[in-house]
Amino acid sequence: MSDRGEGWNRMREVLTRVAVGPKGSKDLDRDGAREAMALCLDRSASDIQIATFLIAERLKRETTEENLGFLDALVSASTITQASTPEVVSLCDPHDGFLRAPHFAPVTAAVLAACGLPTALNGAVTLPPKNGITARQVLTHMGFALDIGDGEASVGRAAERLATRGLAYVDVEDYCPALAELTEIRVEMAKRPFLATLEKLITPLRGQEKTHVVGGWVHSGYETLLATLMRDLGMTSTLLVKGGEGHIDPRVHTTTTTTGYRPNGEAFTEEIEPKCYGTLISESPDWGTVDIGRVAEAWAEALDPKHRTAPGQIVRLLAGMVLSHTGRATTIMRGVGEAHQQIASGRARAQFELLGS
Repeated sequence: MSDRGEGWNRMREVLTRVAVGPKGSKDLDRDGAREAMALCLDRSASDIQIATFLIAERLKRETTEENLGFLDALVSASTITQASTPEVVSLCDPHDGFLRAPHFAPVTAAVLAACGLPTALNGAVTLPPKNGITARQVLTHMGFALDIGDGEASVGRAAERLATRGLAYVDVEDYCPALAELTEIRVEMAKRPFLATLEKLITPLRGQEKTHVVGGWVHSGYETLLATLMRDLGMTSTLLVKGGEGHIDPRVHTTTTTTGYRPNGEAFTEEIEPKCYGTLISESPDWGTVDIGRVAEAWAEALDPKHRTAPGQIVRLLAGMVLSHTGRATTIMRGVGEAHQQIASGRARAQFELLGS
């Protein structure tokens, strides 16, 4: 527990504003939000104060200005590295994982890398209160050595792999250890804090010239917030997918809504119809029991050249969407075709094997 010093007193002042109740609480401005988040990250505030602050913000609902300030502090506390490649795509799935269906960002990253588009993944082992299955858990189960634990050095080596191999995974334990150290406080909380929305957006690995962010949302209004945050962070473009559990995978049995802004800055909203791109599955996939082993099997199935089942169709469609969005393909259909070629040739599978250190 922190001594009752300047940070403790400052956070106490913050709490008198944001933790009053639904009618009395007041919003912070961007600078105030940045300072409050910094007090949490450097542990100048006590654990009780930090938990109270996170819960109070979620109960009163964070404003866009507050979220901008919170993200400012998170980025400032993170190791941000430019890979020695002009362009990078960052696939930003939630760090608390998934429970209801497999998700395919690592497989899609391999396909995109095989198409010549360097692609980064960021994540965590898992986070409360959801404690879902994460990419890190599945990759570890599959025997990949992910080079986690050396802090800035691990981030630097991930940047090198991104430039030389075309894809890399980087963990929050390395790029923002101060955020990772708040996990035990989050375990004690019943509410999902705003950190769950922001941590995936820090984008620790970036391109020399362009960085594209692909993210997901569930609840109405968050897509606007995410696009605003990414514009402010200076990302070249943002592709947001209304996917299951906040992940980036499009549906292949029905329409998926996407939004964001293109590399030229133009905002867009587009309905993705899988039947238009040859990726339609007639019924919603039945995944059965979703555990780490089942997800590993689904990833292998997605990379199998002989199958056009739901896993592979999801990956083809998402890769096609990203290739089109970034301008690497003239249309989504051409992007899907390029993704299919990389899977059918086996190059995507070979690329996937390069995810380990």
